[in-house]
Amino acid sequence: MSKKTTRKVHEDFESFSDQGRFAKITFDMMQSKAWTNLSLRQIGLYLLFKSKFTKSSKGTDTRDNLTLPKDEWSKLYKTPSSYYQDLDMLIALGFIRVVTYQGYLRKPTIYGLSAMWKHYGKDGFIIKESDKRPTNVISKEHKKRISDGAKAALFNRHANIT
Repeated sequence: MSKKTTRKVHEDFESFSDQGRFAKITFDMMQSKAWTNLSLRQIGLYLLFKSKFTKSSKGTDTRDNLTLPKDEWSKLYKTPSSYYQDLDMLIALGFIRVVTYQGYLRKPTIYGLSAMWKHYGKDGFIIKESDKRPTNVISKEHKKRISDGAKAALFNRHANIT
């Protein structure tokens, strides 16, 4: 019986261990038109999403089940607006997409990795509305009800004071 040897996946300057997890980024991706339009901060955000991607030996993966809760992205970003700006750029260039928006439930949105970046600058490049973050989640009717409710609460508060 022969002794089983483990194959060294990483060099000593790449990881603490020989078999550590990694986020694969190919040279053709890095040389693409879409990638060259990313800032360093946006590349870092994409790498954070890629670090959450896992693939099992059975062939299942998490490509359409990636979440990035606020406690994770807030370590990299000082303001939510800069985070959402970078997130929107990753979506606009075809690197990630929204799978399920759950903001109205106060849960993290589920994102997925996208291959649309390959078509950036070509006729086949289309970002569907369903792949984008919703910009106007609260309907006009709901805003009116919120506003009416706030006015009523304010009126009741003043009525109770006098």
